[in-house]
Amino acid sequence: MAETGHSVRAADVLADVLAEVRERVDRREALGEAQVAVLEAAVNIVRAGQPGFEVMPVERSELVREALGAVRAATVATGVALTYAHRTARVLT
Repeated sequence: MAETGHSVRAADVLADVLAEVRERVDRREALGEAQVAVLEAAVNIVRAGQPGFEVMPVERSELVREALGAVRAATVATGVALTYAHRTARVLT
């Protein structure tokens, strides 16, 4: 039972952090979008790992699918941010 409580609390904490990050970062910039996407993936993965999905495997599948999409988005956005950082560094040197 402690594991269930821990998992629920972790998902709630991550969801709160995600909400705060969404308010504070500029998602028009690749790094901001990557931050949001990583947190979205984390929330979904933690929720998917919570006990109780034996009865609702469709919900677990949906959470895992959404997490995978967020990880893909984070990968692309992080790549764009890295490319931009390299270009900026070349201009400044």
